[in-house]
Amino acid sequence: MFNKHTLLEKLKKQHPYLLEELPETVGSDGEEVVIEDATLDQIAFAIFALETEIRPLSRRMNALRELYDIARKRGALGAHRIGDTFSNEEGRS
Repeated sequence: MFNKHTLLEKLKKQHPYLLEELPETVGSDGEEVVIEDATLDQIAFAIFALETEIRPLSRRMNALRELYDIARKRGALGAHRIGDTFSNEEGRS
């Protein structure tokens, strides 16, 4: 009859925007640990593992963003090709 909420559910309710994506488990030494039983070190290692996965994607996204910004500064519009935008002054090989 009574609806017992888990600690995870309570945390998400108390901090809806900050913790809504909090996982139920974190990976630690090749096994999943329930978030309520995880140590701060296990949380830190989970963060590090995610950062390691995200870093290459972030670099690629930032490089594409820089290319886009440079092309826009050179006057390129949405339908312009990147090769055409940079070939005028810098030449193509």
